[in-house]
Order: sequence, then structure tokens, then C-alpha cells
Amino acid sequence: MQEQTITTKTISPLRHIQNAVPIHETEATGRYPDVYELLEANHFSKFWQKDYTFFFQAENRVTLAVTVCSNHILRFRYAPKGIFERDFSYALSPTFKIDRTTITDLHESATAFSIHTTDIICEIQKSQLLVRIYNKKGVLLNKDNAPFRAIYTLLHGLAEVRISKMAYLEEAYFGLGDKSSTLNLRGATKQNWNTDAFAFDENRDPLYRSIPFYYGLHSGLGYGIFLDNTYRSHFDFAATEHQTTSFFAEGGEMNYYFVYGPDLLDVARHYTTISGRPELPPMWALGFHQCRWSYFPERRVREVAQEFRDRQIPCDAIYLDIDYMDAYRCFTWDNKHFPDPSAMIADLKAMGFNTVVMIDPGLLVDDAYEVYQSGLAMDAYCKRTSGELMIGPVWPSACVFPDFTRPDVRIWWGKLYEKLYSEQGVSGFWNDMNEPAVFKLDRLTFPDEVLHDYDGAPTNHRKAHNIYGLQMSKATYDGLKSLVPEKRPFLLSRATFSGGQRYAAIWTGDNVASWKHLHLANIQTQRLSVSGFSFAGSDIGGFAGVPTGELMVRWLQLGVFHPFFRVHSIGNNTDGASETEQETVLAQERINRLDQEPWAFGDENTFLAKAAIELRYQLLPYLYTAFRTYVQDGTPIVRSLVFFDQNDITTQSLQSEFMFGPNILVCPIELPSTIEGLILENNSSEETPTDDEDDSETEDAIEQEELVLAAYATHYLPKGLWYDFHTNHLLEGKQFVEIEVQLAKIPIYIQAGSVIPMYPIQQYVGEKAIEQVTLKVYFSKAQHESELYEDAGEGYAYQQGHYTFRTFMQQSSETHFELHQHIEGTMKQSYRFQVEIIGLPFTPSECQIDGISVGIEIADRLIVSCESAFQHIVLK
Repeated sequence: MQEQTITTKTISPLRHIQNAVPIHETEATGRYPDVYELLEANHFSKFWQKDYTFFFQAENRVTLAVTVCSNHILRFRYAPKGIFERDFSYALSPTFKIDRTTITDLHESATAFSIHTTDIICEIQKSQLLVRIYNKKGVLLNKDNAPFRAIYTLLHGLAEVRISKMAYLEEAYFGLGDKSSTLNLRGATKQNWNTDAFAFDENRDPLYRSIPFYYGLHSGLGYGIFLDNTYRSHFDFAATEHQTTSFFAEGGEMNYYFVYGPDLLDVARHYTTISGRPELPPMWALGFHQCRWSYFPERRVREVAQEFRDRQIPCDAIYLDIDYMDAYRCFTWDNKHFPDPSAMIADLKAMGFNTVVMIDPGLLVDDAYEVYQSGLAMDAYCKRTSGELMIGPVWPSACVFPDFTRPDVRIWWGKLYEKLYSEQGVSGFWNDMNEPAVFKLDRLTFPDEVLHDYDGAPTNHRKAHNIYGLQMSKATYDGLKSLVPEKRPFLLSRATFSGGQRYAAIWTGDNVASWKHLHLANIQTQRLSVSGFSFAGSDIGGFAGVPTGELMVRWLQLGVFHPFFRVHSIGNNTDGASETEQETVLAQERINRLDQEPWAFGDENTFLAKAAIELRYQLLPYLYTAFRTYVQDGTPIVRSLVFFDQNDITTQSLQSEFMFGPNILVCPIELPSTIEGLILENNSSEETPTDDEDDSETEDAIEQEELVLAAYATHYLPKGLWYDFHTNHLLEGKQFVEIEVQLAKIPIYIQAGSVIPMYPIQQYVGEKAIEQVTLKVYFSKAQHESELYEDAGEGYAYQQGHYTFRTFMQQSSETHFELHQHIEGTMKQSYRFQVEIIGLPFTPSECQIDGISVGIEIADRLIVSCESAFQHIVLK
């Protein structure tokens, strides 16, 4: 019989399914580009239960397993042909377990089964196993708009697993990790596939990280969905069909968690019980970090360090990019540029600087390279299906790549840090290029057929790609913990997956020096934080290109309120240069360094940059306390205003304003204030003016600066009462306010009733013993609780109770003020408090501290000095 030609049917946007033909339309002896089988559950046939998991099987063997993980978390797994995959996940926290106190009831009717917990009801329809989830008041939270779907093809096997959900007309969507688009994802389509996205823009998708977790919000009720599937995944938030939100993956198991709030912050906390939380970082990691590609040779590193100290600009860490290595060989030093790294690191440490160095996964193929040889000896590297090594270009022209999905390879990798970490004194590490990135190829990464062990269940790169960076982070983190158990590791990673927050801080990748990217950095950090990754920030000032002084100052002012606070830029570098060319570049650097140090943009901007960094160091106790809360219960440190008041419809569309910790509202300035700034924004090729430019050009620039574009900015204050941090003026919430734009500051507001602890300015964490801590107390007639957590900032003594945890409770009226303090922990502090009471509506005639009358100082605010162990302050 002659081969048949069948018209192609497009049933999926996935590239490898578009030319496939339905199997029921094929001839027995026909030939086709590919043939697919679509499976959807038909009518219910069989039910059984095992502990907290309920199984529902359709007549065609499609099986749904619903696990009640807790009263507010349900897990849904589908087996298209009745056989479930190995129950294994790199994303799950090792501590995530079924809550055995959960109360579960099962009811059956003629048309459905219903599973009841104390918080939610899950209904499984007998027709097509459709899922509906209600709260206890009967409000429909989430339901399937179509049955679960799986597509198999002869060429690719399982090629798609999909769930389609109803989208309420007013439903808003948030989260999904790092996406450079509006915070509300309604109307967007997004995908997850870790990608080296140099100089990305707001339309670039995917980016460096895959975090397949999103929030839904409707009827004032919040929930979350986490798709625990490591294949390339896709999300359609009512973009294709106005009333349908769908998520699907290009293989693997349909395995997702439904997380109920009803508060969005509760959803965030519950989600981190699934994916995990980090340990407390070393305190220095929350300070200011300075980086560029690259600081070398050693004399340049020392120059930068000395300049920070001479100018008294606080800084805790200096980074060394790839050029510290010997010809890009990881775990080595270029002996010409760094002849004695141990001495340099020790000298930097004596000055208060921690040294952080880059380590990439791509290892140079070189028989004389000991690290390469040791990996070769244990067969540690990824291979193609043919058995040959996966060799590709990254910084070296030929690299091999460790298979971090093998436990023994992770152990081997962790031990490679011993000399740098244990012997030479490097404080932290920066795992870059771990998407994994491969140069020269349009696809930017490994071919799909590269193999991975996947902890004993071998698979290909389609499944392992998105967790490659996560597993590199785990290998590094576990290695550092093993090498120096008494030290808290600091690790920074570019690529990761859900759960990667357990091991590493992240940054938003190779951005651009532009006002657009300042705005994107704000959005990305908010989104990452509410997606489990609070320890996040951006390359301040932009990695590619050169910012104006104004842009640099504004970015620093924003970065103060991002937990990871680092400047990083491309600068002049020697990528691919010969030794002679390197010397030429270094000579050029002395003329025009393209630097982004805080002093690189003239005296006025240096003053403003220094002030921003100093504010960060003053706020360290507040940030450290917020970080401890995040570590304990998963509360995001940075959060969009919809997470502050989800019942205020205005907050759903806000982009710029965000909460930093529980009590500080930040409203960044994201536009240039002058015509000059706008011109430079639209002409990125223009260089930053230098000090020796012609005077006439400088005068022209000054004249342009007088043409102000934005003398005022408008920001939204959510519910409650708010004090302007700079003026102490009290403002009502639930309104837009207009403020005059000043380069010296950005709008910051403090929630009434808050107690904000502030340290004296230090040049680095631990520079000197703290003798006095300022408590800024913002008056409120409503009760309000604030916290202050302190420990040694390093090590693990806090786990044995060696910390101080203070709870402050303000109880006041128009004529009476009280501040109570409760203290926990065995750590004793010797400093005193200077208590500044702001907004007091009466002039007190008496102040008592723990029942003893003391003197007070009244100026624009009332100041009381007292021992840090006070229990009760009363003003009347």
C-alpha cells in the first residue's frame, strides 16, 4: 500500500507536537512526521486510599492521587496510564512532611467525592475526575476548566501534561519567580527554562531561573499553585482564553500543590514549608558588596579596598570575577596577577573586607589541570547518549560539566573548595553560568540528549536542565558546611529552581545600565521575594553599559532595601585577550576604568551614594530581624503592596511601592529628573562625562539639568497611618500622595506604632562594639508589636539559645504613652538605647522607666536614654 499523506493538526503550542497526527486517524501502514495519543480521564471507575492519599481511577486507567499534606495544602498527582513515577523531588524541603494532625473526612455522592479538612473542601467529580476546591464557607476557590491532559508521541514519548483552571473575571495572579513584566501576570504567558539572558529586556522570557509557583487572588481570597515538574513548563494566565488559566510541562509527571491562605502572606509561608527556607546568613552578607568584571591585578583590588576606607564608605565584601583564575581554571589563581592570594585575603580581612570569588561549572579540558583529571578519574562529567563527554565552550574553549545529580559528584565538588575556603580564607562563593550556559549555540545550553544520573533514576537534559544550577548550589553549600562546620556559608547563584533558596542568594542577572532596568530590578526583586527567594537583589547600576550619576544614586537608594546589596558591572575586561592585549586593556583602564564604585560619578553623587550605603548599615538590625522571621516562618522580606492589603483593589496594579520587612514602605524614584538624564537613557552609547571634559560641554549639561522633567512624583500609601521617614509628618493611608523629587532621598514611610532599631554607622559589620542603639518609636493609638533579633552574626550558637530577641509593644492614647519590652535568649547586650518617640500628641510632664522617674529631652522629637534591658517606659 502506498504511504498516506495526512493533514497536520495543531493541538499544542509545543514545537515537537505541532506536526504530529492523532493515532486514531492513522493508517496501519502509513508514514507520518510523528503520531500522538491524547489521554484524558473519562468516567470514574475505582477508588482506594493509602494513609492521607486518596486515589481515583477512570475507566481508561488515568489515575489521580490527592494527598492531604495539611489543613491548607493539597497535592495532586496524575498517572496517565495508571502507573505513577518515582516519588522524588529536588525542590522539596527535607523537613516537609505530612501533617499528621490534619483532620480529614471523605464523603461520596452520586456525582462526586469530597475530601474535607478544617480549612478547605476538595471535590473530585466522577465525570472526568475534574477538581473543585472550596473554602469552608463554600466559596469556590479554584476549579478545573477541562480534564487533565497528557500527550504521547512516538518520537518523544510523554510530550505534554496539562491542567486548565477557571479564571475568575476579576482574578489577579502574582509570583512565578523572576519575570521582567508587570507584577500582575493576568493576560501573560510565561515559561520556565533556565536561560543565559544577557542584557534582557522586559519582553525577554524565559530568564535565568525557574520557579513554577504562582498566586491567585479573587473575592479577597488568596491561594497558590506550585508545579513540581522540572521540564520546560508553560503558564497561560487567561491570555489565550479569557476565563482559563493553564499550566503545562513538556514531559514528566503532572504533580502540583494547591496552597490555601486565605491571606497571600499565609500562602507564602505555607509554600516555604514545601520548598524550604535558608539558614541565617552571616551578618556581613547583608552589608554592601562591591564587584566588577574584573578586579585585577592584586594592586587594583587593594586600591579599591583602600579607597573605601579612606572615603569612609561602608563595605563588607569585594568580589573577584573570572580573571582571578589561571586561564579560567576554576579553583586556581593567576600567579602573575595574584602571587600570594592568602596574604591578600588576610590583609583585606584585617581591613574588614570579605573576599568572594566566582566558580563556574564548566571545567577546562586540560590533561595538566588537576581538577579536570580528578573528575575524569571518577567519571564525574555529563555525557551524551553515545557515551562521549559533553564538551562545550564557555569561558574556556572546551569545558566538561559535572553531573551534580550524582551524590558522589556533589561530594567531590564540595571538597574542591577546601584550599580556597579552609586554607586561603575566601569568605564566600559565586556560582555563575550554571543554567548551564554554553557559548556558540543558539539554544544557549546543552543538547536535550545529554544524560544525568538524577540520583539513581537516569534521565536526559530535558528533565535535568532546570535543576542543574540548584544542584550545583547544593553541592557547593554542603561542601562548605562540611569543610568549616562552625561557619555560616555565603553562596550566590545565578540559575536555580524552586527550593534553591535553601542554599544560595540570587541576583537578577546581567542587566543594563538604564532607568528601565532600575524599574525591572524593583519588580524582579519583589517577585522573587514572594516566590520564596527573599535573599535577592540586582546588579546595582547595571551590568552592561555605564549609568549616569543620577541613575547610580537612585539604584543605590533602591538597593538599600534589597536584602542582597551589590554593585556589579562589566567595566573593561580581557575576555579572550592575549597577554599583550591584556596589558593594553589594563593600560586603558587607568585612563577610563568604566568603574561603578560609589565615588566614580563626581563629588556630589559620591556624597549621596555614601549616604544611601550608610542608611543600609543603620538599618541592619531591622533587616536582620526581618531575615530571621523569613528563616523561621517564610514571611517574605520584600513584598508588593497587594501582600500588605489584598482587599484594596488599588494595590493589585501597583508596581513600584513595596514593603521592606513588616513596617517600612519604600517608594523608589524610577525616572530621571532632567532632560539630560532622558537623553542619556535614550542614547546608551553616550559615555559618562569625565572630569577633564571641555568647560563649555559641562555648562551645556548644567543648563539641560535645569530643564526639570519630574519635579514631583506620586506614590500610594496603603491602609493605616504612615510617618514620612525624612520629615516625621503623619499621613493617612489609602490615598495617593505627591512628593517633591529630591536626589538626596527617596520616599520612605514608617507604619504608625512601629519601633525601628538603628545601629550607629560602621565601615563594616563588627568594626567596633556597639555602645548605643537608636529605637525610633512612631506613636500610634492602636496597639502595635515590633521585634528586634540579634545574635553573634556568625556561627551557630544561636541554635542553642545564644541570641537576644526583643518584642516591643506600644500602648498609647492622646494623653498617655507606654512601651513594653519582652526579652528572650541568653545573649546579653551591654549597649544602651536612645529612644526617639516621634509624633507624640502631648507634651509629657513625667517619664518613668521601670517605675523610676528619669529626665527627657524634647526638641522636634522626644528622646529618652535607657538601659537596653528596660521593661516598661511610661510618659504622661
